Amino acid sequence: MQCFRQPLSPTDKAIVDSDCEAVSPPHVLVFLHAPGPGGVERIALRLITGWRRAGMDVRLMLGDPAGPMQHDLPPGSATQYLPSWPLIGRRLASLRLLIATLRAIDAHRPNILFCAGNVYAIVAVLLKLRLGRRCPLILAKVSNDLMRSDMPAIMRPFYRLWLRIQGRAIDHFAALSDPMAREVAARMRVDHARVHVVPNPVLALTDLDAVAAPPASSVPRQGRHFVAVGRLERQKDYPLMLRAFAKGSGSDDRLTIFGEGRARVPLERLADRLGIAAKVNFAGFSTDVRRQLPHHDVLLLSSRYEGQPGVVVEALACGLPIIATRCCASMSPLLDDGALGTLIDGGDEAAFADAIRTAHRDRQDRPRAREKAAAFTIERAVPAYRALFHHMLATPPHRRRATLARPRSQSPLEAQLS
Repeated sequence: MQCFRQPLSPTDKAIVDSDCEAVSPPHVLVFLHAPGPGGVERIALRLITGWRRAGMDVRLMLGDPAGPMQHDLPPGSATQYLPSWPLIGRRLASLRLLIATLRAIDAHRPNILFCAGNVYAIVAVLLKLRLGRRCPLILAKVSNDLMRSDMPAIMRPFYRLWLRIQGRAIDHFAALSDPMAREVAARMRVDHARVHVVPNPVLALTDLDAVAAPPASSVPRQGRHFVAVGRLERQKDYPLMLRAFAKGSGSDDRLTIFGEGRARVPLERLADRLGIAAKVNFAGFSTDVRRQLPHHDVLLLSSRYEGQPGVVVEALACGLPIIATRCCASMSPLLDDGALGTLIDGGDEAAFADAIRTAHRDRQDRPRAREKAAAFTIERAVPAYRALFHHMLATPPHRRRATLARPRSQSPLEAQLS
């Protein structure tokens, strides 16, 4: 499988440029429901800004311009919104986004469609079914774990079928780590040459300095201050975190949860039943969590599944100790197999509580954690994606699209880029 982690060397850049002379430059169309609130949309908006600054022609189709990150929308005139439908309003989001994207394809003729995460795969597949070979090349970023062990057993055969449908319909996949890339190839049954490892741009290089630990307070702080970040939804399994915190925390410990969602009221009631309501602060959505993290002592993550949690990268940049579930194939390499954080099996409440009980605010290898976080910057992701886009367009037409052919060996170009 291809790796596009680092900016290209002069030799690699010359290879890409020479192979791209005969093809059009990348004209990319990105489609999103709205600017937020999830990490998928946050990263997509950051990529669009970086791509445009690098001189790429990128258009953004939004189903709804309103959202928690609407002020972070990339500047420029190439952002389109989808008006509300009479009587229906903004319901049927995926269908509306599909129709709007079809119109944008006819109007602007992009040669690459960027599917920003798993939640948008349904739109990508329907675009391919509707347009067939007239469909621009599709690059789908895999933003979530594909194992989905949390899924009811009765649904898993249908989910596995859905993954194989994606593998047939979508041309190329961007994975966030080597283990995830192997998982994509196996679960979606695609040729390894169509799976590419690209760094997730959680940070900018300037962020590494901006998130330095704040000056120590002159007033000593009692207890440990734990922090969690994420939407208040079933995926994040906050009930596990709250039960473990109730068992493992001390009387002076505190937990702040940044995020909003449908589960807020049930979670507040659970905290009350557990007797920890006074120790847990549901702080709501924050547009600047990164600057909040250094004011806490330990990051908690209890998700059932993730892709590669951006907040873990941000916590590494801050030098925070981390307690996290093994919620995806990317988690173990992200935490250097446990050297940069405590890994807990999903659903293991006793182990989670024990990790909270023994957590210490200074138990982190800060230089090693910062070095790990530095791999996930926009400065590395933009040239990596640019090289990948050029590679997709430079591949001969009969080999560039999704196919049911057996896996093949790498071409010379692919060997140079891997």
